[in-house]
Amino acid sequence: MSQDEKVFPDTVVQENYVTFQHEFIEFLVAQLIDFRKVFNGDLDELLVFIFVARYYLREERGRTQEHHDQDGYWAAPPTLSRIAEFTGIARETVRRKLISLQARGLIEKVDHDKWQPTTKGDIPVIRLDYEQFWAREMRRLVKLIRALKSYV
Repeated sequence: MSQDEKVFPDTVVQENYVTFQHEFIEFLVAQLIDFRKVFNGDLDELLVFIFVARYYLREERGRTQEHHDQDGYWAAPPTLSRIAEFTGIARETVRRKLISLQARGLIEKVDHDKWQPTTKGDIPVIRLDYEQFWAREMRRLVKLIRALKSYV
């Protein structure tokens, strides 16, 4: 990668900071409001779920695509210890959140201490149970991409 390629994203963001910040905040706030509803205001439960789901979304995309995992967050299936380590959430809290998510039917334990999103067929339960949320999320994402597309 040339020096120009390394600097390009930073330069574009700096030169268009207000636009980038506005569009990102609009996206993030709307997402957090919806996530708050789905996860009953429990940010730790949301983070635990996202950590578990992120690994399997990567798998769903397929291993043929290039993945940048410099921090090692997603190299191995999520376990209680890995979730606690990478999110900074206390192990006991992670344990309680995993149990809560399992009771809600959103994740399931596989093997000894590995977790994955629960599916019906090949579709994650959260996508089925919260279809309206998922549709809003996709519309927001497309809106964000369109708003910033001309800059990147």
